[in-house]
Amino acid sequence: MRKIITLLAALTLGTLAAQAADPLQDGARAFNRADYRTALVNWRPLALQGNPVAQNNLGIMYLDGKGVAQNTSEAIRYLSLSAAAGSSLGQNNLGGLYRDGKGVPRDYGKAGQWFAASAAQGNSAGMYNLGLMYDMGQGIKAEPFHAYMWYALAADQGNMPNAVAHRDALWRRMTPAAQNQARQLAMACKRNAYRGCR
Repeated sequence: MRKIITLLAALTLGTLAAQAADPLQDGARAFNRADYRTALVNWRPLALQGNPVAQNNLGIMYLDGKGVAQNTSEAIRYLSLSAAAGSSLGQNNLGGLYRDGKGVPRDYGKAGQWFAASAAQGNSAGMYNLGLMYDMGQGIKAEPFHAYMWYALAADQGNMPNAVAHRDALWRRMTPAAQNQARQLAMACKRNAYRGCR
């Protein structure tokens, strides 16, 4: 019995220690309280080891000059690594750089590709940004059905208020037949887990 209690205590302490020593989460907590130096200490080793979330986070730090000197080239490097490794965060953020021409030549085609990759993973920001591209015809033929679809899918996740506003504004401009078609397109995309919806 004593061995079981000792083993349970060791497992509990080990679990607590593992939870307390999660550098990705520790970095996020530090970043959220504007302790960028601590965030950097936690994320940089992970980014150098190839963690795509840490690479994205470090890219944002370089982009905004938080905890490091602002360096767009380093931001692009880390965001590119993150995006290439399949991080929906990195894909969305790299897409934003191409859309805005920040540190790279403006390229709506590349922006759309990165936003689409992010959206296909269920990232609401990627969905919203892809909706904007379809809505405004940036690098893609302006297409209200797909714009509505991406806005609606992003809005459904509940964390993109701009998507709700854009979805609703687009909806009001559509005929009832177009509304039905757009709604069907969104439902089909959701059923397919956001794959092949472009």
